[in-house]
Amino acid sequence: MNGKNLQYYVEKMKRLKIDRAHGPAPHKPVLLLSVIALIEDGQVTENRIELCPELAEAFIRYWSRVTDRKPDISLPFFHLKSDKFWHLHPNTDYEKALQVANPLKGISRLREVVSHASLDDELFLLLTDAIDRETIRQTLIRTYFHEHREQVGELIAEAQQIGAYRESLIDEVESPFSTSKPRRRTGVNTKVRDAGFRQAIMRLYDYTCAVCELRIVTMDGESATEAAHIIPFRVSQNDDARNGISLCKLHHWAFDRGLFSLSGKHRVIVSGLMSDKRPTEWRLTELKDKPIQLPDRVKLRPAQEAMAWHRDNVLR
Repeated sequence: MNGKNLQYYVEKMKRLKIDRAHGPAPHKPVLLLSVIALIEDGQVTENRIELCPELAEAFIRYWSRVTDRKPDISLPFFHLKSDKFWHLHPNTDYEKALQVANPLKGISRLREVVSHASLDDELFLLLTDAIDRETIRQTLIRTYFHEHREQVGELIAEAQQIGAYRESLIDEVESPFSTSKPRRRTGVNTKVRDAGFRQAIMRLYDYTCAVCELRIVTMDGESATEAAHIIPFRVSQNDDARNGISLCKLHHWAFDRGLFSLSGKHRVIVSGLMSDKRPTEWRLTELKDKPIQLPDRVKLRPAQEAMAWHRDNVLR
């Protein structure tokens, strides 16, 4: 037995090596709360933690609740290794660069050198258990965010509600699709609904425009694509994943205005209003009959009924 049990890591969390020169710096505990959130949400399923937009987005959400200092996720991602339970793994040919004493400054340099981080296997196993995970999370909150515990608690609760709503939308594919009678939901506010729908669609399409295949995701979680309703929500009140599609901002605008639609075979139909003789409109007309990118799971692809409604009521 190496003694690395729950109590061992609770004590480690209480004694993180943080910069106190200008008051306690919350970088490390905020990063750990963010990692815990991704594990709880099912985005991290193995002991491999990448410096990805989803992690950075969670980091900024927590950071904004506890401090007005400028956020920099690269700092704790590198320096947490000094606490001995966080381990950095280099990209190929960067082994020596990771061994030097100088810290890696900035996200670009860190991602150039570091492939991913991992936790002690014992700690990762604890974080996959709901009870142990909550014990560790509450230790971090009590130790470093006592004055902000209500704000942090609200953020955690909201994230859990969003995740539950997102999963409920995915589960709906086991029921027949309806253009007018969505399953009745109670206690879901607009913010949770919007975020849950966005998460469901963005993950199904990997943050990629289904039409032009544009994929840009910044390190603060911003994306060039948006979650679009095929039948507008104001009409259908329906967030069913089969009533959604990921589109870049241009194609979302054009889709909502009926400048193109989708055929029963998930191919692009361009409005007759578009002319292939004008260069700007040609960018749409060249997409005629192009197959769109679709989720791998067939049941989660745009519903035939939703596409037919859009063709009949929106396409110009």
